[in-house]
Amino acid sequence: MGETFSWLIAGPFMYLAVIIFVAVTLKKVVTIASMPRHLRWDLYPIAHEGPAGSVFQKVEFWKQPRAVHLAYELAEMAEEIFLLKRTFLYNRKMWNFSYPMHAGFYLIIGWIGLVKFGALLELIVGLKVSGASTVFWAQALNAATILAGAAGLVLGLFGCLGLLWMRYTDEDLKDFSSPVTFLNLYLLIALFGVGLVAWLVEDPSFVLARGYVASLYVFKPAVLPPIMTFEALLLGIFLIYLPFSRMLHFAAKYFFYHNIMWDDEPLVAGGSLDKTIGGYLHFKAEWSAPHLKSGGSWLEQATTNPAKPKEEGK
Repeated sequence: MGETFSWLIAGPFMYLAVIIFVAVTLKKVVTIASMPRHLRWDLYPIAHEGPAGSVFQKVEFWKQPRAVHLAYELAEMAEEIFLLKRTFLYNRKMWNFSYPMHAGFYLIIGWIGLVKFGALLELIVGLKVSGASTVFWAQALNAATILAGAAGLVLGLFGCLGLLWMRYTDEDLKDFSSPVTFLNLYLLIALFGVGLVAWLVEDPSFVLARGYVASLYVFKPAVLPPIMTFEALLLGIFLIYLPFSRMLHFAAKYFFYHNIMWDDEPLVAGGSLDKTIGGYLHFKAEWSAPHLKSGGSWLEQATTNPAKPKEEGK
């Protein structure tokens, strides 16, 4: 019974979790990308304008070609994503725990990549990735895998525990801490904590993890020790839950920066933005008010004289 349960969790359930995660995440990204344009913030300085910061600083800027430097924009986003720049500048005490948690995530993502790469090497080349290997780069890959995995688990657990403590004790956060916030933190603490125990007790060199991934590649899932089966169960639950949760912001951040904060595309007659906005004018208003016709398009609302409200007493 134990081996059957382990196989079901490590095999079919894990395949299903990965499929759901990828499919739902892609669907939501496509949905976000196809949404009508958001109300633009145009917060200056705009990163893609480079060191200039604002086109409005130039004389007769409308007569000059528009400069868009994607590299500057990506660099600014990288500072926010990988260093949590704004949290560091405006909420340092939150950053003290939020950054380790995010760094733990990034390291674990890197660890997964290293484990998958090592498993492929063992399957295709037949080279054992181990600290005892006579091949230097196999030793280096093994060392990098251990370092990334161990550091990711420790930092992730530390950051989540710190954020949970802040949610319970910080008066400024209590009013903004909903039950789902605590659910997310408890799930992450379980995921990092069980992973850390599994590493310390069962798989200090991640040999079993690499073998398990190799078994998934060939569709012959391995039977795992109980603690690693529990870890696989938590990971599968997390992957299924992730695209339905607030944590999907990892995929939505690009659109927030690129399409909202820094979208300063000029509206030129006959241009793509002009055509897009023109199409929005045909959206229907589904609410009503004295100055608005329910069911009418926004073009109709803008070109029709609203009925004057009756003066009181007449």
